[in-house]
Amino acid sequence: MKMIIKLAWLNIWRNPVRTGVVMAAVVIGIWALVFLLGFFNGMVDSYINATIESRTSHLQIHHPEFVEDPEVIFYLDPAELFREKLHADNRVKTTAERLVLQGLLSSASGSRGVMVKGVKPEQEKEISALDRKLAEGEYLDVDRRNPILVSKGMGRRLGVSLNQHLVLSFQNVDGEFASGRFRVVGWYDTGNTQEDDMMAFARYDDLLALSLMEESAFHEMAVILHDIKDVPAFQSEFSEVFDDARIRSYTEISPDMVLYNEQIKTMLSIVIIVVMIALLFGIINTMLMAVLERQRELGMLLAIGMNQRKIFSMITLESIIMCVIAAPIGVLIGYGTIGFLGKAGIDLRTWSDGLEQFGIGTLIYPNLGWATYVEIVFALVITAIVAGIYPSIKAISLKPVEAIRKL
Repeated sequence: MKMIIKLAWLNIWRNPVRTGVVMAAVVIGIWALVFLLGFFNGMVDSYINATIESRTSHLQIHHPEFVEDPEVIFYLDPAELFREKLHADNRVKTTAERLVLQGLLSSASGSRGVMVKGVKPEQEKEISALDRKLAEGEYLDVDRRNPILVSKGMGRRLGVSLNQHLVLSFQNVDGEFASGRFRVVGWYDTGNTQEDDMMAFARYDDLLALSLMEESAFHEMAVILHDIKDVPAFQSEFSEVFDDARIRSYTEISPDMVLYNEQIKTMLSIVIIVVMIALLFGIINTMLMAVLERQRELGMLLAIGMNQRKIFSMITLESIIMCVIAAPIGVLIGYGTIGFLGKAGIDLRTWSDGLEQFGIGTLIYPNLGWATYVEIVFALVITAIVAGIYPSIKAISLKPVEAIRKL
């Protein structure tokens, strides 16, 4: 076997230019593959993190009937009891209670159906960083009566500017029509245009007074954990603690995240297959050329007694050795690229309008787990073995007498 390995090593360097081109192609292919996988992983993480921060949090607690029928009467209380039990668990980072009302925002120019969330400004800073998502204007902690945040799209449709008033109308817990006059103090932008144009934010206390609910009532309690990996276990445990409420994880609240993640994984699998097929044909072409150039030599080896198994092994080893040398180089360059861009980020502000439609941030931080690097190297080794089979079969099918006569 040592002799076969030595012969394979010497053979690949008989034409260093051709070998170098093949190895360079493998290096570039692996680097491109690592970059694409890291980039798409970064996009998925950006989408999931943005959705969790601005819309779903890690978990949400509701009245059991509110999930199916989001009416004002389906609320929980007291909020203090829920907070006390949640914060007793060291996995919990922060919580925030909200009122969620389906209503109508009206101005002199028209009206729009909207979901209004009543939030506590200080709590919301920690849960969703809403104060950092202002495109213009002031936050809800401003010293004004009945402030409200809407998106620029909503303001444009209603024909209002900052510091102008809107009338919010909805049904209170007594089933009666309630309305209040709110001042637009700021435009908010979470990066998801579709969601933003259907939602507004007001202060918890202002909506509580209009809705006539209990003093510590809430429709939704958002929960953020220190580690997203704890979500399934935490949900299972606290579903028993709060048996009169319903706890949902971010994947249940927004199943489109799971679908998006699966679509990206499928696309990445296709990318890997395409890259490996391209490398496969490149290696096959090179090895086949090498076999055809060495027909006389291979015929001589067969004539002096080297069996077909050894010839087959030698040709296959040549393709494997080239990939084994090139793969670590490509992986290291890819790892360095992902490491650098994972800290610096990739700025996609040029395509911000399109990305915002899907809730994806304009700064992507590529990342890739070690398991993926191992999978790439394993896939390349399999590719190298497969690529060596046809040239090897071609080599052992040579007839020694005819091959020796080749010029």
